[in-house]
Amino acid sequence: TSQLKTIQIGDIYINVEVANTNEARSKGLSNRTSLKENNGMVFIFGENTKPTFWMKDTKIPLDIIWINDNKIVLINKNVEPEPNTNDVDLKRYPAPSEIDYVLEVNAGFSDKNNITAGSTVQRLSDL
Repeated sequence: TSQLKTIQIGDIYINVEVANTNEARSKGLSNRTSLKENNGMVFIFGENTKPTFWMKDTKIPLDIIWINDNKIVLINKNVEPEPNTNDVDLKRYPAPSEIDYVLEVNAGFSDKNNITAGSTVQRLSDL
């Protein structure tokens, strides 16, 4: 695995893997069976991007956190795996607006840590 970096939301520190290539973004957190409580993955996109995510080969439920200009735009909470679904049938999670980062963490992490739309994400520039 790649070296972990740290981002911060409020007083919560999150250890993240960084997905900054097409291959890494495509693979994401697929085929993981667990994710440490304060760990996640940050997907880095160019400016003015509206990607769509799905849970292909993903085995753990996640919160998908959409970020633009260091602010959380929207959180798709408790996104469940769809283990035995054909690609065409997989639910799609489109960006709510233009974003530059996506953070994936364990399902429930946002609620547990009072992370909401409008929260500021710090240290993204260090990734």
